[in-house]
Amino acid sequence: MVCMARSRTRKRLCKLVLAGLSILLLLSCLFVRRKVKARRCTDQESRATLRTLCEEYTRNKVTGNLCPDLCTTHSIIYRQCLNYRKGKKVMLAEWNTHKVILKSKYDRLQDYNSIVSRYMNDVGKMVTSPPDMATFLTMVKHQLRTMFEIDTPDISVVETLQKMCPWKKGKTLNQVTMESLWALLQQDEYLMMQYFQGNEHFPKIYGSCGHFYVMEYTPPGDTLSPSLFNFKTGRELVSSTDWDSRAKVALSFLTFLEDLNTFHTEPLHLCDVKQDNYGVSADLTIQAIDVDMAFFEMKMRGILGQENCTKNEDCEFFDCLSTCDLQRKRCSKHRSNNNLQAICKKIFVGYNGLPFGGLLRSPPAAISDRLDNALQECVKPSDNYGQSQKASSETLEMIRDLLQESLHSNAPSR
Repeated sequence: MVCMARSRTRKRLCKLVLAGLSILLLLSCLFVRRKVKARRCTDQESRATLRTLCEEYTRNKVTGNLCPDLCTTHSIIYRQCLNYRKGKKVMLAEWNTHKVILKSKYDRLQDYNSIVSRYMNDVGKMVTSPPDMATFLTMVKHQLRTMFEIDTPDISVVETLQKMCPWKKGKTLNQVTMESLWALLQQDEYLMMQYFQGNEHFPKIYGSCGHFYVMEYTPPGDTLSPSLFNFKTGRELVSSTDWDSRAKVALSFLTFLEDLNTFHTEPLHLCDVKQDNYGVSADLTIQAIDVDMAFFEMKMRGILGQENCTKNEDCEFFDCLSTCDLQRKRCSKHRSNNNLQAICKKIFVGYNGLPFGGLLRSPPAAISDRLDNALQECVKPSDNYGQSQKASSETLEMIRDLLQESLHSNAPSR
């Protein structure tokens, strides 16, 4: 009887503790949500930004192929602000019944470096001088070289300008057009998106107005969102998407990673890997919708190798890791992990390794153990004489084979 009474007391105590923890968790979520909401920009701020942009277009201060749609016919209609106050400007809009994204690094054109040089002439008067076309092309070439860390051929400069505006080689651009293009060229993310135009894993850019560009809207959606789960059993209470959909998105991620290694002469490193930075199209193709923290090889080496260190943790640049040379007390220029590891850790597994948090949660029983082993090998590759290796192409193929096996076994027989 005493044992039974103690058992009931323990159960009551456990229930009270769980209830208390649930309340604390709820209060914490509400507090975080309130803080995040306070940091977000308002509709009033966003509308004022677009109003200023259109006033500049009316005064012939900016130009772009979509300025008439935004400012004259109003076929591009503002719907919602999506960014934080101190971050880049990201707005959801509707264009001919389709959702699109308006994006710019800064609010105003004046926040970008001007194309016009200002200098004092011989009589002490301030003179402004726009560049001629040859000088502007040289400036564009230098900007592209800085972005991609390679010597950009003249043909690439021409192709870039042709993508940004209807321009033919030999034609002279006016100062307003140069100013608007120069603001776009100062946005690394815009240049990266333009470079990968035509690749299915990057959203389409439809055009621009001044320093704002308009791109395809592909949100993360339910597929990349974690489900509700039972803390006690670890099982999902509500499945946001079925396994087949999540497996197809994961396969698209693997194709995306392969493209990053072959599309350019140098691999592209993803240093900010999280669900919010990827969208899912209607056909379940993954798209990189935020590439602020993506760098080609040479630029990546320059970033990693400039830090002083006393331990490996000092050489972490977000999701791009390096190692510390303890003798030189400098970080290695070479990345010690790779994109596949970061995607496995932050997207496929997610939530500190809990099985119900990531994209590949709750796999079919037929592949569950093998997939878990493959993902663990991906996140933390086997040591080789104490030196951790990068996730291998063999691991990528193993994950791909398992996902395809699960889809094949789930396919209806004919």
